[in-house]
Amino acid sequence: MKVVEVVRDWYNKLLNRRELEFIISFDSSTPKRQDIVEFLANQYGVPPERIVVCKIINLFGSLKARVHAHIYDSVEYVKRFEPKHILKKHSAIPLEGGKVGKAS
Repeated sequence: MKVVEVVRDWYNKLLNRRELEFIISFDSSTPKRQDIVEFLANQYGVPPERIVVCKIINLFGSLKARVHAHIYDSVEYVKRFEPKHILKKHSAIPLEGGKVGKAS
């Protein structure tokens, strides 16, 4: 997996996060969220707990996808600003008062 083009990269001072929108290319199937998080952690030098992948949109007819991700200044801001359904998709980020992942 590699970044083909960074479409948008800006810092949101109000929410204390860096918002990225970029296009990635891949060889076979669409990468999983965790793979993209690890890739961004290596690329930008931040811990994976501070990265949230919001959207992965496949570009029709090609082995490319458009990704929207947030890189927060701290894990507390991740828990504070991201919706719970997005946090459940990222099982590396623990939530208070319940299980993360599959509902029982």
